[in-house]
Amino acid sequence: MRSFLSVSAILCATIGFAAPALAAPVTIPAGTQVKVRLVNAVSSGTATAGMHFPFQVVEPVAVGNRIVIAAGSNGIGRVIKVEKAQGKSAGALTLEFTRVHAVDGSVIPLTQTGHPKSGNAEKGKASTATIAATVALGPLGLFAHNMVKGKDVTVTPKQTFPAWVKSNSTINVR
Repeated sequence: MRSFLSVSAILCATIGFAAPALAAPVTIPAGTQVKVRLVNAVSSGTATAGMHFPFQVVEPVAVGNRIVIAAGSNGIGRVIKVEKAQGKSAGALTLEFTRVHAVDGSVIPLTQTGHPKSGNAEKGKASTATIAATVALGPLGLFAHNMVKGKDVTVTPKQTFPAWVKSNSTINVR
C-alpha cells in the first residue's frame, strides 16, 4: 500500500508539473511596430497587382514582458501597384503587408502607416532621399534620368520594412 501511495504521489506531482500554464489574454495595441522581410524576391518585371506574397517577422514583438508575435512568424502581403520599366522610365512597386500570425495562431491585421501617437518617421524617407540626390548631383541630377535606361525594381529578402498593427488585437499568451 505504501509503494502504491508513493507511486501515486510521484505520478500526481509529474502530471502537475507537466500541465500547461494557463493562457492569459494580452492586447497588442494598434500602432505596435512589426519589422518584416519578404520570403522571396518580388520584382516589378514579373509581379502583378493583387498578387499575394509571403513575408516573415524579423524581430520578436513583445507587450510588457510577453512575446506576442515571434521572430519568424509568417504573414501575407499583397502587391498593390506595379509599373514595369519602359524605355527610360524605371519600374515601380507598391507592396502592402496585410496580416501576420501571433504566437497563439491568431491573425493580426497590419497597416502601412504608424499609429498617430507613435509618429511615422519613415514617411519622409523617400522625399528626403530624392532631395539628397538632387543636392549631391546638382542641377544635372534632375535630368540624369534622361540618359539612363529604366530598370525594374526588385525587393529582396535582405531588405526589412516596418508595418504596424492596424487595430487593438487581443491574443492568449502562455
